[in-house]
Amino acid sequence: MNITPQQLVLGMDEMLLAIYGFLIGTNMNTIAEKIQMRLVSSRFKTCFITYLNSVPLELNYDTRSVPLKLNYTTRRAKGNDAIAQIIPFIQFMKKYEITALFELKINVLCIDLHELRDNFAGFDFSNLGVLELGITKLNSGRDSCSNRVLSVLSLFSNESSSVTNLKLFDNTISRPIAMYEDFQSCFPGLKLLDVDFGNPGVLNAADPDGATRASEECLQLEHLVRHNIFGDFLLHSKSLKVLDLSSCMCLTSIRLDCASLEELWCQNYIIIQEIGDLIIGGVSSTALAQEFGNSDRAFIHEYLEKVNNHIESSEIESISIIPSDAIRNSDDFHVGKDCRIILFTYNYE
Repeated sequence: MNITPQQLVLGMDEMLLAIYGFLIGTNMNTIAEKIQMRLVSSRFKTCFITYLNSVPLELNYDTRSVPLKLNYTTRRAKGNDAIAQIIPFIQFMKKYEITALFELKINVLCIDLHELRDNFAGFDFSNLGVLELGITKLNSGRDSCSNRVLSVLSLFSNESSSVTNLKLFDNTISRPIAMYEDFQSCFPGLKLLDVDFGNPGVLNAADPDGATRASEECLQLEHLVRHNIFGDFLLHSKSLKVLDLSSCMCLTSIRLDCASLEELWCQNYIIIQEIGDLIIGGVSSTALAQEFGNSDRAFIHEYLEKVNNHIESSEIESISIIPSDAIRNSDDFHVGKDCRIILFTYNYE
């Protein structure tokens, strides 16, 4: 048998690892499509396990990415089919104690939470760095999902202290804040936190203040994104650098004590007209938009592309880039010396 130079340098197993990396990558969904878990060769299995433990793996657990035009029963069946493909891989990782899962994105319906809990029971999340958890209830019934949500949160509460990026969406219960306050405290090293508890127009929409207060306890947090919150927003943080409130249409005031803040993103639009202008540290957002607003269409389009923002440029009337010293003589607005306020003025007609 002839030995190639590559085999002499790398060794056979190292070559297999390099081949795996080239052919299958690190996305578990893709790997599950290409690799059958019924491995016939013990040598292949050993190298495969070594490879999985040597790379940061990613998994997208999504039961909702099926066409909305299909009826509910068909949509759920197709979602479950997609998950069925990945289950043997999850079981394989649990059996061989593979702990390299780095990024996990979960997007499920409330009715699928028990199945999610069972599939990941006993899974080792000790190296998880990025966690996105989206839980949705399609109907507006009164059945509470809180126990099911809590059972899923418990999967990560004791095993995932290494998480640095956490994104949460939950519209299933009217006030899920208490359980999420405790959940956030499980991740002392958080750098990015993105929280959305559903539509503020719903009468029983979750009180958002608890999650904001919990974020103040994240002493390393640098980037905070909040969605669909309303009323007065108050935040104290020594570490925060970016605060994104650009999707919040019902804020009445923003008060900050964030000495390291470099950017504040917000919008100049109130869907409840009786409330009036958003007040930023005592200054009207409309007044700021009039002074600093840029309505040039090319600028708006290019700026949104540059910052990779999800906002459609056609919805924006102007973008204002405001220096923090424009908020003068305010006891309610303490930010970094060079902080910028990015204010989006919407054109809803």
